[in-house]
Amino acid sequence: MKKLLTPDEVEMINKLGVEELTASQTYLHLSNTMKTIGFFGAEKFFMAESNSEREHYNKLEAFMNDMNEQIEVRTLQAVNIEIDDLMEAFEHALEMEMNLLSQYEEAYKKSSPKLQALIHHFLEIQTEAVGEYGDLIARLSRTTEPILIDQELGK
Repeated sequence: MKKLLTPDEVEMINKLGVEELTASQTYLHLSNTMKTIGFFGAEKFFMAESNSEREHYNKLEAFMNDMNEQIEVRTLQAVNIEIDDLMEAFEHALEMEMNLLSQYEEAYKKSSPKLQALIHHFLEIQTEAVGEYGDLIARLSRTTEPILIDQELGK
């Protein structure tokens, strides 16, 4: 059957898939860390973020399947980050989301129109995530009671 994506596009989607799975794994780690240090709202929030990143991977996988390709499932690096409080968790998440946004921007520039439609969707998601974490960091920096933000995250 005819290939619908170039080898470069296939590799690009595979790399984005790894990034989405890594983000999912990182959010799972943050969820576990938040539970350990007693931020149970943030635990739920980061677990939902982990699930969301897995859904992003699934969208990439479905697109590849539609294009008669198979996404590679590559070995992920272990997540080994030290987080001591809610601010550090949000800052790490913001950095990760900004990195993903940058990677999707680069992919968009190098893609054909059929792939750009998919990537545009992810650009919107990443832009929203960067804004959300920026807002959370701003709010957290203005409070002396991080537990209030944690409680809100748990709702």
